[in-house]
Amino acid sequence: MLGIKGIIEILNNQKQSKNKETVPLRTASGRMLINPVVSKMDSPPFDKSAMDGWAVCEGDHRGPWRLIETVAAGDVAVRSLKKGECTAIMTGAKIPQGCGKIIRIEYTERELNTVRLTTEEPLENIIHKGENLKTGDMVLTPRLLKPGDIGILASLGLAEVEVAVPPRIGIVTTGSEIREPGSPLKEGEIYNSNGPQLVSQAESISCPVQYYGITVDDQTKLYDTIQKALDENDILILSGGVSMGEFDFIPGTLEKLNVKKEFHKAAIKPGRPLWFGSREDCFVFGLPGNPVSTYILFEVFVKHLIWHYCGLNYKPDVLRGELAKEIRRQSCDKTEFLPVSFKDNKVWPIKYHGSSHLNAMADADGLIVIDKGIREVAAGEIVHVRLL
Repeated sequence: MLGIKGIIEILNNQKQSKNKETVPLRTASGRMLINPVVSKMDSPPFDKSAMDGWAVCEGDHRGPWRLIETVAAGDVAVRSLKKGECTAIMTGAKIPQGCGKIIRIEYTERELNTVRLTTEEPLENIIHKGENLKTGDMVLTPRLLKPGDIGILASLGLAEVEVAVPPRIGIVTTGSEIREPGSPLKEGEIYNSNGPQLVSQAESISCPVQYYGITVDDQTKLYDTIQKALDENDILILSGGVSMGEFDFIPGTLEKLNVKKEFHKAAIKPGRPLWFGSREDCFVFGLPGNPVSTYILFEVFVKHLIWHYCGLNYKPDVLRGELAKEIRRQSCDKTEFLPVSFKDNKVWPIKYHGSSHLNAMADADGLIVIDKGIREVAAGEIVHVRLL
């Protein structure tokens, strides 16, 4: 059975789309930037005041000064400064010619047009042209755009940005015992958490999603639903029906539909029954039905393929921390993902009963990965936490 490294290698060998489009900046958060952005201007584009204060000449820092002009942000000074003169200037305004320092208002007192120093000003309080960014500097590398990135692009005057066209995601949940939230349950039935969860995970990275609902454990109905979904999507995610049970029809149905299997079963926990393959222009993930498995496998492997499809390398956020409490496993024949939280500057294992214990994820800040063959991780060891 494949481990994490083997699965990632297979995903990295799949074809990429690299289709791109230009979108307005206001809609770009959550989209994937596939090309670096280089600044076409200096930031700031001129020397400007970092404070509300008084602009004075270089070396003329003790006063008193005669006020000759007021410059608001967005205005430009008309007069050049001379020794013994000052200009009232607002934060962000371009400094007047001859200015060498800004003295904060609170360090002075004013009487009519005379300004006197009350406290020594230790700082220059000028943000110089190009101090933050120079023309030609790298601004953003390829990434999933976040609100802060949008602000950076806007500060450069960009009204739109080129991003990857995300894959169309189809989601099918299987199981005759599953009911959609909001409907009454009969004895032996459970609510469908996988469908809404997977839809939310895909939409959180701006993928268009088509949800096909619940398909009962019937081979004919499964065949028809999956065939339609294969034709309409770039990535199809199936939850449930991929194990070895009598009603686990997914592997056989995919074979009948000429979906080429890349692998089935992985040496990971949760997620051992994981299935992956492709047909023509559609990749297929068969995820086990237990909800924690579904959630984690999407975060670790489906996201990786989505990034790869768009031409990016997926690098999850990882933090290091000290393990607060020993972890001891009953079995160590698989690599295991375990939910943890950060508290009091330490990493705490969360009480977790296995892949059906979905509400354990409510307090999870991330996952730690315990490699195959490791039975114990001692308290005090430094561990790497993959953030969720």
